[in-house]
Amino acid sequence: MERRKFVIGMGSLAAGGAAAMGTGAVSQFNSGDRTIEVETVGDASAYIALQRPNDGLSDSGGTRNGNFVKYSNEKLRLDFTSNNSTSANGGDPQDSSPNGGDGVNPDSTYYFDGTFEIRNLSNNSGGGVGEMEIWINENIDGITFYTGSSAGNRTPLNSNNRASTSPGQAVSVGVKIVQENLTSGDIDESFEVVAQENGNGL
Repeated sequence: MERRKFVIGMGSLAAGGAAAMGTGAVSQFNSGDRTIEVETVGDASAYIALQRPNDGLSDSGGTRNGNFVKYSNEKLRLDFTSNNSTSANGGDPQDSSPNGGDGVNPDSTYYFDGTFEIRNLSNNSGGGVGEMEIWINENIDGITFYTGSSAGNRTPLNSNNRASTSPGQAVSVGVKIVQENLTSGDIDESFEVVAQENGNGL
């Protein structure tokens, strides 16, 4: 989800005498017909794209946490349930693996590094245009989204810890699951991805 705030500044009119009220003042304008075209595409190819990592690979260790990414009605969905029997060690990311588990263990903590990517596909006209801040809004007990892929450098990805990305670049997002903090044995919750142009504070 991309949010931008635009501010229009109104300059002051400063001129002397009649010149300030001279000819050329516009009282009303109608442009006539103009055209706008908008195409709705899936999460994987939008301007702020929510993508499975290339080939399902999420780090140099060859894990395939991209297997936990599905698309439902072209919207990204993360599936760590028995409905998505997959293996973190092999298999095509779009296919199931008969060796996959069915879920997380009781009283366990999991880190799924680089499960999906948030890629900035906005246009870049130079001068820093197109630089984006990325974060995730969520309120899910037991679930944390983060950047980084090793102990000591995993950082929560939220409004207090935003990632920056240039056009064409991606932020790799991991998922931490603390089973004992989940509200139930099976959860189905939602989260929001936010992208904001640098300097356009919400």
